[in-house]
Amino acid sequence: MRVEINRHPLDRVPLSIIFDDSTLLVNLNYFFMRDRNLIDGEDRRWQDVPVVHPESFTREFAEWCLEEGVKGKFSVVPCPAALGRIDEGLPLFSKDQQESWLKMCREVIVPNYDITPEMITHTFVVDLETLRPVDPNLWEQWGWNQLPTDQEELVTDYITLACQILHNVGLTPEGVTSPGGFGNPLDFYAKCAEAALRKVTGNPTPYFFKRVNGDGDVPTLVWYPDREAGTAMGEVIACTGDWTGSWTGYGEVNPNRYITSDLQGGRLPAVIDAGDPAVMISHWQGFYGLHDHDRRGFNAFKTVVRRLKERDPWSERTKWRKCSEITNYSCAKEMAKIEIDGNEIKLDLPVIVPELTLRVSDVEVKGVRVDGKPLTETTSRRGFQNNTFYVENGTTLAAFDPQNRKTVVEVL
Repeated sequence: MRVEINRHPLDRVPLSIIFDDSTLLVNLNYFFMRDRNLIDGEDRRWQDVPVVHPESFTREFAEWCLEEGVKGKFSVVPCPAALGRIDEGLPLFSKDQQESWLKMCREVIVPNYDITPEMITHTFVVDLETLRPVDPNLWEQWGWNQLPTDQEELVTDYITLACQILHNVGLTPEGVTSPGGFGNPLDFYAKCAEAALRKVTGNPTPYFFKRVNGDGDVPTLVWYPDREAGTAMGEVIACTGDWTGSWTGYGEVNPNRYITSDLQGGRLPAVIDAGDPAVMISHWQGFYGLHDHDRRGFNAFKTVVRRLKERDPWSERTKWRKCSEITNYSCAKEMAKIEIDGNEIKLDLPVIVPELTLRVSDVEVKGVRVDGKPLTETTSRRGFQNNTFYVENGTTLAAFDPQNRKTVVEVL
């Protein structure tokens, strides 16, 4: 008998979408482009973009995601463009306006999306006491694209404050997002971010997002696994460019770059068929566009979601996931140990995740019990859900929620 933990839960490739640059009401990019033009002399169209992304649009998007089952990661920049802390209030909006947005976020975004900071400002590096720029020329993505590795405590405290501000408003982060190029070298960044997140949230397996693999393989990496403690730092990697308006809000919009109308071309079919996580990336300003009736990115994404559903109408091969679900499962798989003793599979699971899926081969399987409780046999991929097992071409898949670090699976 051969046994391994399947690459993905329920043997379904994860679908997910990452939203960067989003925050409470304000269009961060208006201030980003305005302030950056003063530094490098470029002529970004900051006056053409809106100052505000209305709560009504964000709510409409979130409710649509709940209806369609779309999941992913949604940034909330804690102190956008150094305008103010969202836990203390931005000067542009009333207290009621801000409380309404935060309540909306907790109620309709959080159910399907991880919340992460995109460090503190997504623009200037700020003093941790005053939250004013340390130097107008020192930016989180320029300057701190190479983190000061001789100041580990400072970098950790910086990320900690970003996480704490979100936690203060009831948006406890599952991970962190790099603003632009922030966060090299990766091993140092992963170490600091893991410590910061665990200090604020206690999460044993947080994650970070920084990289995009626009072609080739898309791994889900695990940093600093500690089997004894049951801790690790996950890394989610996106597989596409942003073709929903990009970070400017007026960039390329093209659903065919993701998946073509014949459901064969574009980046996503190749990634899905390779069995890699199909994690898309977008920027909130592109989703909204230049005004409330624009919505160029959102409309393009609706087309992408519809085509993905046409390609897999019964969700037999793919499943929408939060980014934390993808990274947590990878951490669990990375650190698990499997011992085969006769017809028993003895699992040692430092990280326990739902829908843990075993792939069993070289044995005829008539039944499966997990810690004495039988799983239900299903005869179709569509029916293969949690607490079932499914035999396909001589290989058995079994999915269940382990309750203990030491779990015994019996093959009957």
